Amino acid sequence: MSETNSQSLGPLLRRLDIPPEFARYSSIQESEVLARLQEWRRQACAALSALRSLCQEQETLSLQERGEVIAAVAPFDSEGPWIVDASREQAQGILRLYGEPDMPLLEELLKNHVKPVFRTNPHPSLNPATGRTLPRPAGGPLGHLDHFEGQAWKLRPGAVYLVSWCVRHIQSSAYEKLWHLVIPPVMTMLDDFEAVYKLQGVCIASDMLKAVPADLLRRTGVDGLLFNSLRNCMTFLKNPETPDLIRASVLAARALVECSTTPGSAQRFDRLCAILGEGIIGSVWVHASGDLDTLEASVDVLPDIIRTLDIGTVRYLKALIPQLVFPLQPIEGAAPSISLQLSSLRALSAVIQTCAPRMCDWKCTILEGVLKCWVTLVDSGSEGDDTQRVKTALGEVCDQLLLACPSVKEDEYARLLRLDSEMFGPLLESRYGSG
Repeated sequence: MSETNSQSLGPLLRRLDIPPEFARYSSIQESEVLARLQEWRRQACAALSALRSLCQEQETLSLQERGEVIAAVAPFDSEGPWIVDASREQAQGILRLYGEPDMPLLEELLKNHVKPVFRTNPHPSLNPATGRTLPRPAGGPLGHLDHFEGQAWKLRPGAVYLVSWCVRHIQSSAYEKLWHLVIPPVMTMLDDFEAVYKLQGVCIASDMLKAVPADLLRRTGVDGLLFNSLRNCMTFLKNPETPDLIRASVLAARALVECSTTPGSAQRFDRLCAILGEGIIGSVWVHASGDLDTLEASVDVLPDIIRTLDIGTVRYLKALIPQLVFPLQPIEGAAPSISLQLSSLRALSAVIQTCAPRMCDWKCTILEGVLKCWVTLVDSGSEGDDTQRVKTALGEVCDQLLLACPSVKEDEYARLLRLDSEMFGPLLESRYGSG
């Protein structure tokens, strides 16, 4: 790039420095601050448009210049509060000019634009030079408290999204060289004390797990560190972000276990049990049972964990089945949560299918919940979409129960049809006949 155009690049990039107030945007009450940030958004959009034109005029940029452009623009390819649709469109247009970033460019971004932002808050369990876990936390047992002091990186709202952009573009073969630059900021976010940053860390870790070599996770000891951090996310309850955090952390932990452990190994079994037994049942269901959104989030992810744990799920049937059946039963004076009922029925189908050899012991408990829900729906007279969806899901549970316990056709199902074919016929007779 010519010296003249290089001089033009600097002022445009400075206009894209995201004000630190955006880090607390949702809590800002001062009208003058909101007005100033609104004006900044407008000017940033104009700066992105000018930057896009300038970059299109140049055939090549130096490595340093490309790093500066992407570091400034990547945070606008996100959902941050500093973005309007037009600025996101401009940012995506600029980023497309450089295609897929290569190793030198990613190293430039992580080394010179990410690392300096997080340098003042090194993670106490990581060697910043290698990305390996330390034999003991730096600073002793209370070192994590020092880790939370200052937190200058939170004054740079775009830094999190730059890390995310880099992780989404790192190829599997590049992680070995970039590991010491990638994992410290990811773990810093993941182990933060604020749920909003933990959620961002989980999302980035999920993207990382799509490409990171399993051997690298194990050799550096990060597999265990990352697993414990994800499991800890399941204890961050009673925050606005909790439902999303539960969904994201459970699925990320499952992906980590599948990536870093051997199928059929004791380690895989133990870690999956920790997710289900300690994380969902022992944490969410014990301490957040009254929070329907959080409860529903934990039930939403159950089928994935159950199918991965496979027959090992039987050790949790005493907790799983009563919890999944409970939302199906009517509560006087309270309207049911349709979405929780649907989530519970999906999870119940997964439990029956996975733990089929043990279902004969639980068929009466399951049928009691299914039938009570069915009768309530029929008696309500409702024919809306939600009602039909729940009825279909109830039928699918009956399907799975029949596959797991064929004797229910001649026993329980036949008796129900003889008792009241008008009530139970639509649920049972069309599928199984009168026996």
